[in-house]
Amino acid sequence: MASIFVYPLSPLLIYGILHIFISDPIKLWAYYTQGDYWYKEYILTDVQECGAEYEDSCTRLYFKDPKTNKIHDFRWYDDKSTIMSNKNDYVYIVGEASLFGYIVKDLER
Repeated sequence: MASIFVYPLSPLLIYGILHIFISDPIKLWAYYTQGDYWYKEYILTDVQECGAEYEDSCTRLYFKDPKTNKIHDFRWYDDKSTIMSNKNDYVYIVGEASLFGYIVKDLER
């Protein structure tokens, strides 16, 4: 009689076990690692238009890491004239760690 209930409920039992051992550790890791702020100093090397597919206020910024000389770029939506005046200067990029990498929150000049 008990085996009649075990077979239909076994998929729910398997799902519950997988949820506990796979999903919950990932959620805990994400909860405790998100929101970590970071900052790093870069040299602003170039400022360009994003192109027609983006908004008018979009600017593509190119940064060089002074230690490794590696070039990084991303889109930024801020006052372009202010950014242009800081070309070839050191800039601190301030951001937040997320599940998909680092999210840039601010540029400190």
